[in-house]
Amino acid sequence: MRPAEESSLERPITTEGQLLVEGRVPEMFFREMVAAYDLENLLEVRTFGDISKDNLQTYLEIFAQKAAFKQKVKRLGIIRDAEGEPAVSAFQSVQAALRGAQLPVPGEMNKMEGAPLGAGIYILPNCQDVGMLEELCLAAATEAEKGQPNGVFPCVDDFFSCLEKRGRNASNPAKSRFAGFALACDVIDPQLGRAAQKGVIPWHTNAFDTLKSFLQKVAGQ
Repeated sequence: MRPAEESSLERPITTEGQLLVEGRVPEMFFREMVAAYDLENLLEVRTFGDISKDNLQTYLEIFAQKAAFKQKVKRLGIIRDAEGEPAVSAFQSVQAALRGAQLPVPGEMNKMEGAPLGAGIYILPNCQDVGMLEELCLAAATEAEKGQPNGVFPCVDDFFSCLEKRGRNASNPAKSRFAGFALACDVIDPQLGRAAQKGVIPWHTNAFDTLKSFLQKVAGQ
């Protein structure tokens, strides 16, 4: 297990809601999102590391055996990207990890199921399509810029169009376009976590409504 996951496991468990996400950068991002929605006293965010089923199951097995988990936790949420496969494939992988760790297994995405411990799974970007968190953030940023004369996306799109004309195609268009957006907003480290910390993510757009609702469920609202 990597240092980030070990540190995540070692932190005290103080809230009834626990949110597990894939990787250090999403952990930073979701901490900012939880704070933006005033849920930080109800919901703690931790990283379980990479998205492999075995890695998640190992993390869950250790996490769920902690005395504080058994005494305190009532709701467990897990969020990961669909990546290049349909959302249902990622969902089934998380289901298998929960089942292997002998924890409640929700039958549908974006629902909390189980008692006395409830579990929920959200597959980014929207529990339906292939993709990742960056695509959801781009949708939110595009929505926030709509109708604004000084939006940065025309400049970002011109930049990538120029590169394409020169045979420089992005290997991951969503990550690259988000990095371009972040840099245009003067975030020198263009990763999601740093962009969230710098305040350039428009948390209160409609694009985030469904994900916000999931976080509220995990928080117990």
